[in-house]
Amino acid sequence: MTHPLMPSVSPRGLRSIPVLLVLGLALAGAQLDAAAPIADKHVKRRVELMATQKAAITTLADMMAGRTSFNASKAKAARRTLVKTTGDIRKRFKKPRMDPNSHANPLIWQQWDDFETRAETAKDAAKQLNAYTLNGLLRTVPSMVQACLSCHETYRNAPNDFITH
Repeated sequence: MTHPLMPSVSPRGLRSIPVLLVLGLALAGAQLDAAAPIADKHVKRRVELMATQKAAITTLADMMAGRTSFNASKAKAARRTLVKTTGDIRKRFKKPRMDPNSHANPLIWQQWDDFETRAETAKDAAKQLNAYTLNGLLRTVPSMVQACLSCHETYRNAPNDFITH
């Protein structure tokens, strides 16, 4: 059966699409791990939330790409993590707290309704993850990654990689 948006993609080609999406998300979030210390404890919790999500998606992506063997219990644990953490996004961003080392764009609070909608989309995508089989991951993880990327493209400031001081 073919997908209407990808009518001629082979199963092998389908496997590379989510991997590329996850790679993009990993690159977009790479600065989370290397960021300078964050003073505001609330902002720090936000960053930790995003780092936890990144780790869960990386676990799934590694299985999808064949870097690690598919493990249903680990995949289900990653899914549970994503369901829990995507449900916490609105709570963690509710108040407009900023920190010089945060990548949150103030536009979040100016367009709160849209941000909430995107957070809900991510939560729904997490709930729809099929962690029972590798094929289930291949079918459902791309929607999760797309939900993350959609929000990050609008509401995450790109870190400046070229600071020389």
